[in-house]
Amino acid sequence: MFIDERMVETIRETGNAAPGMPDRAEVLEKHGLAYDREAENVIITGCQVLHLLPRVLSSLARVLDRGGLSYTFLSREYCCGNYLYRPAIKARDEEALSRCRELSKEFVALNLIRARELGAKRLVIFCSPCYPIYRHAFPDQDIVFYPRAIAECLERAPYDEEIDYYAGCYRLHRKFSPVPMDLDSTLEVFSRLEGLRINRIGAPQCCYKPEGAAHIAESAKTGTLVTICTGCYGQALTVFPPGCGTEVLMLPEFVERASRA
Repeated sequence: MFIDERMVETIRETGNAAPGMPDRAEVLEKHGLAYDREAENVIITGCQVLHLLPRVLSSLARVLDRGGLSYTFLSREYCCGNYLYRPAIKARDEEALSRCRELSKEFVALNLIRARELGAKRLVIFCSPCYPIYRHAFPDQDIVFYPRAIAECLERAPYDEEIDYYAGCYRLHRKFSPVPMDLDSTLEVFSRLEGLRINRIGAPQCCYKPEGAAHIAESAKTGTLVTICTGCYGQALTVFPPGCGTEVLMLPEFVERASRA
């Protein structure tokens, strides 16, 4: 009752959560992102993120290239099924949530199989809702949140600037699975930039709520807001639209800029 069977079949048939989404290979080629090549790491973008945030993924690729990390994207990537969870979460139906997790394991396994075919030893998850779902489905596999890969590529360097940092709340993510988000890896990235000063913005409410968005607006003190969550990034852009005086960057964009400073 709480599982969208049409979505299940769409994911199985196309890899996408919804029909009619842009062809991944075409998007990857348009933005010069290497895919389906042998590599030690497979970057999991998430089914929506690739065509919504190709600019950010291009920044990530350049950071990884500069750090010499072996990676590839996938021309066919299966959605982890996180959109299936919403009705079950709202209804607090544990049986439906259990089935959602079984389906997620099925979908994630298909990406793992493809990664192994390409010789990859690790999955690097860019889409924040995907991360806890992947880790819960396969806790024994080497699966990391993308700031970990950035930290591996970044050498210590001076950076005498101040930023606002909004990590996010991850309340919804905890309902997908009990796996906590990896926030320490982002702090490791920041620690490599010697002299960086950070105004950390808390998350008393989700940024999708008016109170949460207002809190971000009221707490920002610098002209640069950095976030690591794809959803939070979109919400921050509504709080600080282009031209307002505060620039919103995802972590790869910020690191790329700081590396050039």
